[in-house]
Amino acid sequence: MSDRTPPTPVSQVVWTPDVLQILADAKPERGRAKAQEVCVACHGEQGVSATPEYPHLAGQSGAAIYKQLNDYRTGSRTHQLMTDIAKALDEATLADVAAYYAAQPKRNPNPATLADSPPEIVRLVELGDPSRNIPPCAACHRPGSGGPIETPILSEQWKEYVALQLKMYATGDRRNDVYGRMREIASKLTPAEINGLATYYRAGFR
Repeated sequence: MSDRTPPTPVSQVVWTPDVLQILADAKPERGRAKAQEVCVACHGEQGVSATPEYPHLAGQSGAAIYKQLNDYRTGSRTHQLMTDIAKALDEATLADVAAYYAAQPKRNPNPATLADSPPEIVRLVELGDPSRNIPPCAACHRPGSGGPIETPILSEQWKEYVALQLKMYATGDRRNDVYGRMREIASKLTPAEINGLATYYRAGFR
């Protein structure tokens, strides 16, 4: 009997041609019907949630939504409600729902300028911190940045939600990041930096 520690749960999503084809074939109209059935109570009809417990999905990357739903489905990420919901849906339906919410307009409720955020937070977003081996957030999380396909867009998200996810990555309570990227980065951030980054993205910066 092995005394090895069980492997850390990681995302089971692999971006094979078959998976990419499922995303390409997704139909927002089918996704809307399923969203009306199982998603709107928490995430809203147009992807704008009423409480920070549930993230806004409007205008989010379809691949990012699909990846998270699939992670709930496989147990790589867990949530009392989302796990059961995702397990009841097949991959094509996950892609349809993702495509529907990705097609909804972004919220941009509080347009702001860079001057409204502390310089040290702007530096983390734009330049990172090479002395701590922290890459710039914008390198992956800005729309069109060319980061990994599963990377979520952070702008216009609930401040509380972003802060909680960073804290969970930092402690290892959330572990579905590919190659442990976010766990590594978040563990190097101070509480003030986590709060500052969450505030930055909540303000609707691009």
